[in-house]
Amino acid sequence: MTNALSALTAQNHPLIIRLLDSIDHLDPEKLEALWQSVGKDDVTIEESIIRCGVATESQIAKSYAEHYLVPLFDPPADAPPPIDTSVASVLPNRLCRDHLIAPLSDDGGVLEVAVFSPDSLLLADEIKLLTGRQMRPMFAPLSVIERLLTMLYEEGGWNTAIPVSTATSFQEVDDGEDLDQEEAAEATEVIHLDQAPPPGRDGRIIRYVNSIFEQALTTGASDIHIEPYEDDCRVRLRVDGVLSEVQPPPMPLLNSVISRLKVLSKMDIAERRLPQDGAIALRTGEHRVDMRVNTCPTVFGEKIVMRVLDKNALPHDLSMLGMDSRQFKDLTESIRSPHGLMLVTGPTGSGKSTTLYSCLNALNDEKTNLCTVEDPVEFKFGGINQVQTRAKVGLTFASALRAFLRQDPDVIMVGEVRDDETAEICMRAALTGHFVFSTLHTNDALSSITRLQDMSIEPFLLASTLRLLVAQRLVRRLCDECKVPYQLDPESSERYDIPREIPVFRAGGCDRCRNIGYKGRLAVFEVIRINQQLKDMIQAGESVGAMKRAAVEDGMKLLSQSAAAKVAEGLTSLEEAVSLCNDH
Repeated sequence: MTNALSALTAQNHPLIIRLLDSIDHLDPEKLEALWQSVGKDDVTIEESIIRCGVATESQIAKSYAEHYLVPLFDPPADAPPPIDTSVASVLPNRLCRDHLIAPLSDDGGVLEVAVFSPDSLLLADEIKLLTGRQMRPMFAPLSVIERLLTMLYEEGGWNTAIPVSTATSFQEVDDGEDLDQEEAAEATEVIHLDQAPPPGRDGRIIRYVNSIFEQALTTGASDIHIEPYEDDCRVRLRVDGVLSEVQPPPMPLLNSVISRLKVLSKMDIAERRLPQDGAIALRTGEHRVDMRVNTCPTVFGEKIVMRVLDKNALPHDLSMLGMDSRQFKDLTESIRSPHGLMLVTGPTGSGKSTTLYSCLNALNDEKTNLCTVEDPVEFKFGGINQVQTRAKVGLTFASALRAFLRQDPDVIMVGEVRDDETAEICMRAALTGHFVFSTLHTNDALSSITRLQDMSIEPFLLASTLRLLVAQRLVRRLCDECKVPYQLDPESSERYDIPREIPVFRAGGCDRCRNIGYKGRLAVFEVIRINQQLKDMIQAGESVGAMKRAAVEDGMKLLSQSAAAKVAEGLTSLEEAVSLCNDH
């Protein structure tokens, strides 16, 4: 030995260090940094070498290949390797990912396998037991194996193994150092896809997190779930309202993946006993997507759920909400009233915020003072004064509303009427010359009247202030490429009031919709304009059923009727419409 290692101490060093030093690859200063880092992180010696810049992945792979007298597999990054992707079925996905190996070819008797670490050579007996084939190893750089695994097990290409972020990382832009947890949830953490990830373990974690974000954006997912269990974990995306599983990280990397997400979200990574909230903002070119992040401790570790908030997906015009002509007319005329109250009802994830923001955008001009109080502020708009509640310092819906009334507002949006005090102030604001938007969690539009009465609001106040009640749900939209027409049977035609001569459609399945039959979602509305007849019925304390009958007689559609209309238009299936009707 002639370089950084002395002859006396060389044998005490790991094999890879001795191999690299023998071919003159070691730098004394980088080697010193390596010794200081070894043992501090839960990474292999090879990953520490790459991280400290002592040697590259290719140099490590070449050194091992020469020492063990096995071939080197290091194809160029810009060309796909000459392998048949069907070889993926020979070895289990979990085995390959946990040990960082990748099958290359299989002739029925010999299985060529790319490996990164000599420890993987010990898998020969296990592979023989699993496949009945002899293992022929080939050393390969870590990044090559990771791209192979993505190509083989995630149906990606060589150059697009991890779409958009194959050679990219998230650059974090810190907009504030000393923020408490609630303030951190609001902080703008812009993550740019413009730098290569570091090699080694950190790079693996970043690549995996990148791939999850990219899959969510590509599929249009609304939520990302990372769920730990005793022996494994599960990662699921909610696409068009339905959860589907994607590739989870190897268990040894799960804690690191969760820690990275908590760091990006500006959470306390040391706090694992209490729920935390945070926020992440992604940027791809000019496209920005915000994420609302929440952690919750479970018996097996922290579960993370990320809500994807794509501002570009918000309708820029009220006509794009999907209401029929009567509903659209009632909505647009009502929101331009000089004062009154409009409530949007529905369960979580039914698109209430989208409807409210669309209404605010329609009113957003230089002549109107718009104020909102939200928890949290999901989308930020120019021209609208938005306030984030902070219960820790006493800034609640009610206290913010009181302040708004001294701010000369024309239109006020309250994220949700949660308690008696907030309901009372909303009513006062609606009576004193302001138009108020808000939401309630009720099954249909007219049930919000009963809910407000439960909050001690007198019937005469409701009759005086209510202008419009909207209930909505989201149903899956049929894929236009593969939907299958058929004719309803007489019983279903009569039950759902859809003429038999009108063709309806059911889900098919094609590549465009990932063989599901649905692609995207559409909103189904119940828009009840409070006319004089309904005002009289509210003040008289009549039942919700009676008010529904009066609304239908006046030409307003209930949720079930609106859903049936979407079926008749060929936009969704009868099965989706029926599931919505059963929901309430």
